[in-house]
Amino acid sequence: MIKTFFHSGDLVELKQELPNKPKMIVTKIPKSRKSTEDAKQILLGVVCFWFTTTGLYQEQRFNTKDLIKVK
Repeated sequence: MIKTFFHSGDLVELKQELPNKPKMIVTKIPKSRKSTEDAKQILLGVVCFWFTTTGLYQEQRFNTKDLIKVK
């Protein structure tokens, strides 16, 4: 299994075949805060934004398994 790493500014889209799925830009990759020195940070998802066909700005957090990079 190949792991895909996302970075701010990456162009992505949903992996699922849906009609009118938007191309999105990764805004940030939020992680949990460390509660102790020994605790690892946990990935909370990937925040992406896109514009609708009417020009409305949209932003949502997605699971990394639901996204693929657009080349």
